[in-house]
Amino acid sequence: MYGLDEKRQELLDFVEELTNEEARIKPEENAWSILEVLEHLYLMEQLIVHQMSQAIKQGDKKNATSKPIHRATNRDYKVEAPGAVQPRGAFQALEDAKQGLKKSREATYFLIHNKDQDILQNRTVPHPAFGEMDLEQWTEFIGWHELRHLDQIKEIKANVS
Repeated sequence: MYGLDEKRQELLDFVEELTNEEARIKPEENAWSILEVLEHLYLMEQLIVHQMSQAIKQGDKKNATSKPIHRATNRDYKVEAPGAVQPRGAFQALEDAKQGLKKSREATYFLIHNKDQDILQNRTVPHPAFGEMDLEQWTEFIGWHELRHLDQIKEIKANVS
């Protein structure tokens, strides 16, 4: 659904090859480790689900034009993560990260399961780079955001090996 499973599996397949030690190493002092990137993905999905839930409960009907959300994978365009989705060291091991990601994905599916398409297409939440996006676009964005950070994880692995 929305390509989420396939994109998540790409992430998990790559992470599966890592050790906990590799996942904890920061390539630079102010850079994130792989575990911190995974925590960011977990926090981001939780935040998106929360915002989508609020839009379903309280949002007015509002249409949004289709956005090129696949461009989220372009790492040439740097975006500073808001404080709410900055890693705080919650994951100490890859298994912790995998369990967290599993929980956040379950929350996503719980929210959108059995929702009328009209609701998902006619409620919006603003995105800092793309502007107003409907909830279907936000759902799909989660996967593209993960692929963006999968590229970052690959770069970290290459730099710490």
